[in-house]
Amino acid sequence: MITKIHLNFVLAGLGLFAVVAGSQAATISCTGQGYDISGNVLGASDCLILSPLSGEANDSTSPPASSYTVNTESFFGQNTWQFDGKFEVTEQTNSSSYFNFSGNGQSGGYGFTGMNNSMQFMFVLKDGNNTNLVAYLLSTPVLAGTNTYSTPFTSPPFSFSGASSSKDISRISVYYLSDPGGPSTGVPEPGTIAMLGLGLLGMGLISRHRKGGQY
Repeated sequence: MITKIHLNFVLAGLGLFAVVAGSQAATISCTGQGYDISGNVLGASDCLILSPLSGEANDSTSPPASSYTVNTESFFGQNTWQFDGKFEVTEQTNSSSYFNFSGNGQSGGYGFTGMNNSMQFMFVLKDGNNTNLVAYLLSTPVLAGTNTYSTPFTSPPFSFSGASSSKDISRISVYYLSDPGGPSTGVPEPGTIAMLGLGLLGMGLISRHRKGGQY
């Protein structure tokens, strides 16, 4: 039988795992009861929302790339996203080298201006006020011509006070993968690593006690 002190140690470790795992951000589906914002960017093949829904996260792009929000949260299972540029909707300025944008915070259009449309691209849309980031994975190859977008910041899935049913997009950020054909580079969540470590620790303690004749 495992001694009481070792049992307490394992239980304490499990408690630490619960805290670590509970602190991790997550993503949720773009479709649910009463809402479907998966089609708000024409030409997207997948969509996710960073939770919590009222988290007001910023899609930070401060170097190095490993510290980008989209990489620390492994958007679409990848953590090697590169930042291309952004369309600041309010200021009507665009720094993307692959896409041009037009429109306003409620709706607009975009077109691919690069040469290699076989690359993997992602749009990350931000509002900020009682919402969270919404990301769209574009189809590969990127659809030709002018495609449309509309605000995903609607109620539901987000909860707005008063009579407001939608909010404006403030920014559309463009990301790409330099090696879209490579294997997924998603890294294990810290909570997963903690659980693996505890499992190995438990196996080691049991083996140690068996060798010592304690069962």
